Amino acid sequence: MVSIHNLPRASRFCSDIARGYLTLCAVVVSCFTLLCATLHAAEPISLHVSPKGNDQHPGTADQPVATLDKARDLLRPMRNEAAFSGAVVHVHAGTYLRTQPFALSKEDSGRNHADIVYRAQGTVSLVGGKIIPHSALRPISDPAVKARLPQVARDQVRELHLPTLGIKNVGRFPESFTGSGGVIELFIDGERMPLARWPNEGYTTIERVLDSGKWQGAERRGGTFVYRGDRPANWVTAMNDGLWIKGFWRVPWHPETVRVANLNPAAKSITLSQAVNGGLGSKYSKEVKGTRVGDGKEKWYALNLLEELDRPGEWCLRFSSQTLYVWPKKDLTKTKLIISDTKQALMTMRDTEFVTIQGMTLEFGLGHGVEVKGGKAVQIKGCVFRNLGGTGAIIDGGCDHRVSSNDFHHLGQGGIYVGGGDQLTLTKARHEIVNNHIHHVGQTQTTYAPAIKLGAYGSYAAGCRVAHNLIHDLPHAAVLYGGNDNLLESNEIWRVALDSGDVGVFYAYHDWTSRGNVLRHNIVADSPNANAFYMDDGDSGDTVMQNIIWNTHYGPFIGGGHDNIIKENLIIDCPRGIHIDDRGVSRGYNATHKQLAETVRRVKFQQPPWSERYPEMKDILTFHPDWPTGNVISGNVLIDCPTTVHMSGKKEHLVHSKIGENRKISRTDAGLTKNDNPIATLRKNGVGIKGFPALPVKKIGLYKDDYRSTLPLVDEGPTSTKAEVFDSQRDVESSNQR
Repeated sequence: MVSIHNLPRASRFCSDIARGYLTLCAVVVSCFTLLCATLHAAEPISLHVSPKGNDQHPGTADQPVATLDKARDLLRPMRNEAAFSGAVVHVHAGTYLRTQPFALSKEDSGRNHADIVYRAQGTVSLVGGKIIPHSALRPISDPAVKARLPQVARDQVRELHLPTLGIKNVGRFPESFTGSGGVIELFIDGERMPLARWPNEGYTTIERVLDSGKWQGAERRGGTFVYRGDRPANWVTAMNDGLWIKGFWRVPWHPETVRVANLNPAAKSITLSQAVNGGLGSKYSKEVKGTRVGDGKEKWYALNLLEELDRPGEWCLRFSSQTLYVWPKKDLTKTKLIISDTKQALMTMRDTEFVTIQGMTLEFGLGHGVEVKGGKAVQIKGCVFRNLGGTGAIIDGGCDHRVSSNDFHHLGQGGIYVGGGDQLTLTKARHEIVNNHIHHVGQTQTTYAPAIKLGAYGSYAAGCRVAHNLIHDLPHAAVLYGGNDNLLESNEIWRVALDSGDVGVFYAYHDWTSRGNVLRHNIVADSPNANAFYMDDGDSGDTVMQNIIWNTHYGPFIGGGHDNIIKENLIIDCPRGIHIDDRGVSRGYNATHKQLAETVRRVKFQQPPWSERYPEMKDILTFHPDWPTGNVISGNVLIDCPTTVHMSGKKEHLVHSKIGENRKISRTDAGLTKNDNPIATLRKNGVGIKGFPALPVKKIGLYKDDYRSTLPLVDEGPTSTKAEVFDSQRDVESSNQR
C-alpha cells in the first residue's frame, strides 16, 4: 500500500483536498440529518378522539379512540420523551357522556412550555346528564296523584319512575338550603325547566310575623308567620311529601329555602322546621317582645308542589316514590329530555401545567364545569359553559392561568371563580379572565353566585386581571372581588340585582387589607337595585376611576372604609351619585374588631412587603380606625343625579376624607339628549366633555378574536328595562350591622 507521505507533493496536495472535501460532505450530511431530526421532533404529537372510536385503537385519524381518558393515558408516556414538543388531541364532533370528571394531574402536563391542547373539531359536548328515552314517560298511574294536580294539568302531565333509569340524586331536599338542594334538574331541548311553584312568577309576601324563631343556642326553633290569601290551604296533603318555601326572610340579599313544619289553614299560619339566618321578619322592622313583626314586604314562594303544576314545562319531584312528573311543552317525540345527575365537575385539573382546553361545550351536570387547582399556565379558550348546576370554571391557586373568549350562561351558581397568590408575601397569581360573555348565572343559588368571583368570600386573589367581559341579566352581584393589586378594567355590565337588593355591581366587603385593586374604564348600567361600585362595611384601598355609570341606585359607595380613591367617573341618572359614611363608629370598627383589626395584624402591615407596598396603613390601628380616613372623591362628573356626593355621619368623622371638585352638568353639555340611551350614544360618539378625560368607550367590552367572531349586543349597548326597584331596598347607609 502506498503511503501518502511517499507521494509527490502535488499528489499529496490533491489528496488533502479530497480528504477535506469528504470531511465537509460528512459534516453537511450530519447537519442535514440533525436538522431533519430536529424538525421532526418539533412536530407536536397528534391524537384523535371520536364518539365513533374505540379505546383499543391507537388514536390516529383513521383509528380514533373513544374517550378523552384514553387519549390522556396514551399521552402520559409520550410526554416523558426527551423530544416531546407538545401535543394536540383532536376531539371530534359529538356528545361525550360523563359520569366522572375528565381528570388531569401533574403527569398530564405539557413540558418545557410546550402545551398539550385538547381541541374541539366541530361541536363537542361534554354532558353530565342522562338522555331520557321518550318511551320512559307514561300517563299518571296513581289516581291519588292525579287528583292532586290542577284540573287543567291532569291529562297533560306524564310521570317518570327514576330508579329504573339509574337516576341517583332524588333524595329529599335538606331541611334548609340556599341553592338547588342537590337534587336532579330537568332540561327539555336545552332549557332548564322550572319546578312547579306558587306564585308562578315573582313572590307573595308575609302578612305579619308571629314568632321570629330562635336561631342561636340549644333551643333553636323555626319561626311562624301569617300568610296572605287562601292559596296555601290547598297544600295540606303536600305536607306528607314535604313542603318547602323559599324567601328573603330577613334581608334582601340572603334567600333561604326551608321545609314547612306546620301549615294551619284556620290560623292562616306557616311554621318553619328550622330557624332562618337571623330569624323571621325584616331586620328593618320593629321588635315586640323578642319578635320582629316584619314590614309586610318579606318575599317568598312555595316550590316543588304537585298542586301547583299548572303550566307547560313545569315539573315536580315526589321524593317518597322517586317519581318525576312533568307537563311537556310540546309533543314528547319531538323533544330531547336530559336529567342532570352528575354532582362532580365535568373536568378537573390538579397541579397541571401548560394544558389548553379549546372550543368545547360543558353542560347538563349538577356540579361545576372545570375545576383547576394549583398548576401553571392552564388555558380555557373558546368554550361554552351552560346548563350546569354549579359554577362554570373555578381557578383555585396556581399561577398564569387564563380563561378567555368563553360563553357562560344559565348556570345554577356562578360564572368564573378565581383565586391565587399569597397574602402575606403579596405574591401575584397573574391569572387573566378576559373577553368572556357571562349572563343568566345564579339560576338556583340566586345570591352570592356572581358572574366573576375574585378573591372574596373564602378565597384570596392577588395580581389578577379581569378585562373586556360582557356581563348581564343576573339576580345579584356581577363581580365579587377582594385581595390585592387586581386590575378590573374595560368590562361592560348591565341588568344586575334583578332579584335582590343592597348589593353592588362590583362588590367588596369588610376588609381593611384588601388594597391596590384598580377598577377603571368599566361600563355599569341599568341596575337600579344595585350600587355600581360598593365598598361595603370597611372595604379599603380601592381605586375607582374613569368608569361610566348609568341608572344604578348609587354610583360609587364607600361604606366606612379607608383610602379609597373615587375620581374622574361619569355618573348618569343615579338618585345619589356618590356616597360616603361613618358606619364604623356605630358598628365598632376599631382596633379590637375581631375580623378587621385581626386581619391587619396577621399580615404584619408594619413590615415589608406590606409596609413598602401600602405605607398609608402605618396608622390604621392607632388613628381612628372607625372613621373613614384617607378617601378621595374628586374630578367626577354627574348628569341628572339629584345628589352629587351624599355624606352620612358626623362632620368630624368625615373630615379626614377629601371631597374635591365634582361637577354637575346637563345632558346637553355631555352631548346627550333627554330620552336617549346614554351608553349607546357615548359608544357611538365618545366622551367629549370639556375638562374630562376622553374615556375609551368604544374599546370597552368584548372584542373579536380567533374564538369570538361576533360581538353579541355590544353595538346596541344596554337597554333600560325600567325594572321595579326591589321592595326591600333601603338607604343602606342607615342599616344595622349584619
